[in-house]
Amino acid sequence: MKNVIIIIVIILIGYIIYVNFIAAPEKKAAKKVEKRVFEGPYSQAKAAKQTEAKQYAQMLMNKQEEYFAVNGHYASNLKDLNFVPRIGQRYKAKVTSADENNFTIEIRGNIDNDATEDIWEVDKDGFRNVVDDVTR
Repeated sequence: MKNVIIIIVIILIGYIIYVNFIAAPEKKAAKKVEKRVFEGPYSQAKAAKQTEAKQYAQMLMNKQEEYFAVNGHYASNLKDLNFVPRIGQRYKAKVTSADENNFTIEIRGNIDNDATEDIWEVDKDGFRNVVDDVTR
């Protein structure tokens, strides 16, 4: 009988140690991540809206390369690229520079109606997010 009580006490102590020192830190870490993803400055909804800018960037890169292959230089405006964005979208694009060696296109939009605009830069080497409106 004494051995059974000792075993039960050991099991209870083990359970208390597990709940307070092993499982609790994991739950706290999970709560921190959840708070950062859903309530913090990073928003999955805003990040999803950036997909439009990424699609524009990829399309514009392809159109510039097609234009270059035919004309020997990059287009200095979107009209030459026959790029017509869909009406009512969040982002606007414009060619900021173009010559026979490279081009730069700026894509900007406000995805959350605050003072900060989401700004992307596109050139022949790729595209990058210059000002990230998701984290600001």
